[in-house]
Amino acid sequence: MVVTPAETLLSLDLWDARDAYLGDIALPAPGRALSTAGGMILRVGPKRWWLDGAFVAADVTAVLAGRGVVTPNAGGWRRVRLTRDWRDLIMQSGLFDAETPAFGPGSVAMTALCHAPCVLHVVAENTCEVFVPASYAGHVLAHWEHLGQHLGWQQGMHG
Repeated sequence: MVVTPAETLLSLDLWDARDAYLGDIALPAPGRALSTAGGMILRVGPKRWWLDGAFVAADVTAVLAGRGVVTPNAGGWRRVRLTRDWRDLIMQSGLFDAETPAFGPGSVAMTALCHAPCVLHVVAENTCEVFVPASYAGHVLAHWEHLGQHLGWQQGMHG
């Protein structure tokens, strides 16, 4: 488990989700992520996407041309990179079926884990990034460490 601030996170809210383009990039559908030259784009709501990477708020705002708004979102979230037994950890932490075949690489889901609203992004079959609200991060991480000790496996926390 590697924990870092989500320093590069921007929220993109469009006024009309039917106009889901950022320049020439078609924004991902619900429950999906898209890898671009600028970084990852995650669909996290009906009219909301997270831009995670080298995106610059002023540049994105210019491309939007009044069709929406971009907001820095980094301070409110912690990024937790889980590997190996991440699916079991997620299922032990909430009511979410992380083993469904449809929840593979490129998938995004919002769900409550350890009583905290979290965003899951499946990066690869053996890797998931979980965005945890900063105010809940201590509680969630303590719970995950306890689960790891209780279940006999450990992610190993860094960061």
